[in-house]
Order: sequence, then structure tokens, then C-alpha cells
Amino acid sequence: MLILVWFVICILFYFVQLLLGNSGHALEVFAVLSGVAIFLISKIKYKIK
Repeated sequence: MLILVWFVICILFYFVQLLLGNSGHALEVFAVLSGVAIFLISKIKYKIK
């Protein structure tokens, strides 16, 4: 499960950097998106059990 979270976070970081580049909001957008992704992964994990 931890590998899935790490993989999703890396993909999100790549896309945020690709879209926003060196803008000042790239880190904030990455933080929000990674939080949402981890929340959704945990919801899916507990729904499967």
C-alpha cells in the first residue's frame, strides 16, 4: 500500500511541476492534491475490506 501512495505522489509531483513550473503556487497545489489522493486511497482501502 505504501508503494501505491509513493507512486501516486510521484506522479502528482511530476504533473504539478510540468503544468506550473517555477510558479510560487506549485508546492501549494501539490500539497492539496497529495492530501486528496491519500484520502481517496485510504477510502478505497477500507471500502475493499
